[in-house]
Amino acid sequence: MSDKPAQDMSGQFRTDIALLQTFHLVAKTGSFSAAAKKLNMSYQTAANQVRRLEQIYRVRLVLPQKGSRHIMLTPQGHALHASLGDELDTILSRISLLLRDVRSVLRVGLPQALFHHFFPQILQRFGSRAGDIQLEFYERDVTLERMMIEGELDAVISERSFSTPLTSQQLIASYRLALVYPSEWVKAGSTAPSPEFFRNRDFLTYENEQKIRLRSENFLKEAFGELPRVAISTSGTTSIMAMVGHGLGYSIVPEWCVKDGDPKIGKLILETVEPMNIWFAHIAFLGENRFIKLLREACQETILDEIGLLD
Repeated sequence: MSDKPAQDMSGQFRTDIALLQTFHLVAKTGSFSAAAKKLNMSYQTAANQVRRLEQIYRVRLVLPQKGSRHIMLTPQGHALHASLGDELDTILSRISLLLRDVRSVLRVGLPQALFHHFFPQILQRFGSRAGDIQLEFYERDVTLERMMIEGELDAVISERSFSTPLTSQQLIASYRLALVYPSEWVKAGSTAPSPEFFRNRDFLTYENEQKIRLRSENFLKEAFGELPRVAISTSGTTSIMAMVGHGLGYSIVPEWCVKDGDPKIGKLILETVEPMNIWFAHIAFLGENRFIKLLREACQETILDEIGLLD
């Protein structure tokens, strides 16, 4: 390997703060596994990030020790670690300031239902305040925390509470769940059926591990004495609502997914089920970033206008 770091087309040294942070912890703890644990990532991800840093700088930083789970630093690795020990916080602060002053890309992850229902209004608010910035959206659910940890996202709007210290998270709203069903199942003028009515009918739900599915199955198991009969599972609320509208089964979804008086879909608000929370999370070192603050404000204002915080 050459001892000169790689350069981009503008002649500036290229690097990545997430890679530097991972290397810093590998060097400090003496092993990939210990660093991976602190960063809430896999051993292989930590090792890959250090290897990527070595490729960028074209210099060996870490040497594995045969027969040991620990590593040794090369002279170049020692020099970089010594510099990062005092300078890493300053580097993070400078990056945060830089993002406020140049046109940047803000990468945002959120579930499909939140994006489709709220983000046209959120983007109107955000765009009028933020000015010149590019937004990239990733409609996911169960992978959002991992994507943040691995540096693929800057901010996340989600029903999940993240545990990693690399992110900062704030509760911005709560909503109730509703059991929805084809209106044709109930005679016109009849009152909404009780949950027991749906015991032997097809349940349409989200993919495994999605939080609404877990909470829905717990509620129905208590109501039926057994788990519901899952007929179809999918990743998005839009698909679920289309199938309910076509009479293929019932589901449990956010209450705001169907309007009162919809001719095709009936709705039963589940008052006894714990409300779902909506959290805004961002990479911790972007806490003072202007665009992050504006996006959080736009999300909270829009969602509260629509559904409010529940008591």
